[in-house]
Amino acid sequence: MENNQSIFDTICRLRDEQPGLPYRFQDEWTAGQKDVLYVLASEGIPFWRKEDLAKECCSILKDLVNKEEAILTDPVLRHFLEHYPICSYFLELRERVRITLEAESGARERLYHLGMRLARSGADPEQVKLGIILLGFFPYDTTKQIMRTLGYHSEYTLYVLESIQFVFPLQNNFIFELAKHTVGYGKLAAMFLLKPVRWEQQHWMMHEGIKSDFLANIYANLCIQKTDMRAYFKQTEITAANFTDFAYLICYADYNNDSVTIDAQLDFLYKFIDKRDYAANFIDLGALVSIWYQTVDYWQQDYDYISQNETKYRRTKTMWDTRISRYEKLVHKVESYLHQPKWRHIVYQEISSPKESDRLIMKVLVYLNMHPDFPAFMEVLSRQPLGFNMLDFFLKINPELYFDDVCEYLESILNPDLYALPLETEEPENPSVTDLMRADEWLLRLFEVMSEKRKYNEAWCIRGIHYRHAGVRKKAVQVLQQHRKKWSDQVKHELQIALEKEPNIKLKRQIDRLLQPENPKNQKESRYLKMKQPPLSHAHTDKELLHTYIAGTQFHELSGVADFLKQGDLLQLVREADNAYDANAIAVATQAGYMLGYVPRSENPVLAKLIDAEERLYAILESPTVEMERPKITIVLKRTFFQAQPTEQGQGIILPFPPPKKKKYE
Repeated sequence: MENNQSIFDTICRLRDEQPGLPYRFQDEWTAGQKDVLYVLASEGIPFWRKEDLAKECCSILKDLVNKEEAILTDPVLRHFLEHYPICSYFLELRERVRITLEAESGARERLYHLGMRLARSGADPEQVKLGIILLGFFPYDTTKQIMRTLGYHSEYTLYVLESIQFVFPLQNNFIFELAKHTVGYGKLAAMFLLKPVRWEQQHWMMHEGIKSDFLANIYANLCIQKTDMRAYFKQTEITAANFTDFAYLICYADYNNDSVTIDAQLDFLYKFIDKRDYAANFIDLGALVSIWYQTVDYWQQDYDYISQNETKYRRTKTMWDTRISRYEKLVHKVESYLHQPKWRHIVYQEISSPKESDRLIMKVLVYLNMHPDFPAFMEVLSRQPLGFNMLDFFLKINPELYFDDVCEYLESILNPDLYALPLETEEPENPSVTDLMRADEWLLRLFEVMSEKRKYNEAWCIRGIHYRHAGVRKKAVQVLQQHRKKWSDQVKHELQIALEKEPNIKLKRQIDRLLQPENPKNQKESRYLKMKQPPLSHAHTDKELLHTYIAGTQFHELSGVADFLKQGDLLQLVREADNAYDANAIAVATQAGYMLGYVPRSENPVLAKLIDAEERLYAILESPTVEMERPKITIVLKRTFFQAQPTEQGQGIILPFPPPKKKKYE
């Protein structure tokens, strides 16, 4: 191995062939990803285990310092680094090496040469990382140059940054140098440690540091969490020259954290909005839209808080009224400015040649109520063909408009071999985000739309019942059950094949039921209700009204849905004012609208009046299955936000929400 070209020499050669910084020969999307995310986002292994590994590594190093040859091929070191990556304990290792150097001053020179061998001659990344840690204790000019050469590569930036601390002079300047000349995860590590105390550093972080093709949100959040940067935002005047830089920060930073108070954030947003006439491009538009959403989000958070703390609100009413007034003024300023036709043209320009994130593009489209034709999104989709943000836009927000287009799109991009993969018995828990997982999510949502919107695409249903993901197969079977009368002769044949291969017992039983001929004499009612409201989600502010049961389940065919309903699932409540037997009738249905039964007649009069008054009610299934006598449910009132005026007695919590609706642009 020592005769092969080392990593250091390879970097030097590639740097000469492709001069300039950041290094163009590294893969900025993956270099350093594993180590940086492990250190910044993972709790890692227990501290005592880190200490044990650091001690064991130091023991191996002590055995190596006196060896002249074969250091890099030493089987003990290679085996240790292969099984225990440096990232999991390198801080503890650095500290133990420091203590060793203090206790055994005679070992300094030997450790220095060992570090040089590992850093300059190592062909394995773990050896190079270990060498960097050792060289961090020797702030020589030669060492600094080696650190720069390796540190400019994102795979090693983190280790250089941590190794120079407490020993190298002017460490913050060195960190700033690495931050300016690295990309991706290396730049992320450098920005995390950088303390931007000088104006030059603050200016760079604001105007260049936070810009990224794929880590923009993380960079922006790091920026606003730094004390010196918050002071910079407050002191810097917004001008035509820097307006877009501030817009970029607003678009990608997440202000829902403890580093910035809401009032301080409102001050900053007002400062930006007052200069809105400088807005000219898509990122500027995105910032204005983001301010609207952020303000409404703050407004809703305050409403939720006050709704649960009425006594505190009455004591501090003036403060809350002032803040609510600021929300309203800020929202109106944004809405009035975005009521201009020019923004539509700017949006279409961005879609045809996208530069910003899918998430931001979707946010702007939703705000402006724009629905471009599906082919217009091809450039956006080419960057991430199965992106989650576009999935939300097409199939969660606008399924009626884009369902057919998505069916054709998925047919064109998904490899037919996907339908030949081995079938999984159960749905995976917390799957990693891979291309296969993205395909799963698109298909799951596709079948959910078919179920919720009564759409039927037989070709996709047939593909779905043979798909590897158990959840996709389940939803495909549910859709086929809904549209049994529309089956072609091919469906039964494909279901028979699926039945023979299906590994999931519940799903196998469901397919078997579908294949059984219907018996008119014993047939129970099986129907879907037309849902006027979208599917629900539970919120902590919702209020439980009463505990009851579902009446009349014995008259409804529940075998098709029973296996897929579990305790805790949310159910829809559908008002049937024209019911011939009960003017207060309230049907209970699945989220997809499949009829289960009714709220008992003795308990529905008050609930019917609430629904007729446009209150949103839903039920939570409390029984383990609906295939039992009188399955238990809890009726829940969905808290909605409404316009209200103070009562004469001053009772109740009076907060106008939401802000006036934005003008529709389509």
